[in-house]
Amino acid sequence: MHGLIKDRLEDYLSSQPCAGGGSGGVPSPGWLVEVEEHLEVCRECRELVSRMRAQCLTLRSLRPPVDCGPAPGFYGRLMRRIEERAQASVWSVFLEPAFSRRLAYSSLALLLLLAGILISLEPGNTYVVSEPEAILAEEVPAPPLGYDQERDRDVILVNLATYADQ
Repeated sequence: MHGLIKDRLEDYLSSQPCAGGGSGGVPSPGWLVEVEEHLEVCRECRELVSRMRAQCLTLRSLRPPVDCGPAPGFYGRLMRRIEERAQASVWSVFLEPAFSRRLAYSSLALLLLLAGILISLEPGNTYVVSEPEAILAEEVPAPPLGYDQERDRDVILVNLATYADQ
């Protein structure tokens, strides 16, 4: 008969007022009557049930008087704090519209600069930058004779004056 008590001990205790369930000790099923009759006869099972009831009362005294849920707005405040403390990623800078626009303009300016350099370095385009004296001393081909008589006379005079026998 001890097996019956040990197998149905939880069911029996849940029907008692200590556990907060059942009808307060009024047995309705047939097995509940058998358990109570056995408890009247068996001292060992009666002590086991009394220890379990004492444990139930001890655990019930530890239960908080009110529901221990979080206060209203707790989760909202918690999420706001988490978002405030979250560090921004390095890559989030590229998602900002002002930075993206500046990056596009600077990339376009760099592209134009590189294109200008490439065009100026083509093999056919050789631009020699030199001193101003070299530019002034550079000989410009003279127009052919016959256009300006005054100039033609000066050219012939210079040629005769600089003529040397070799």
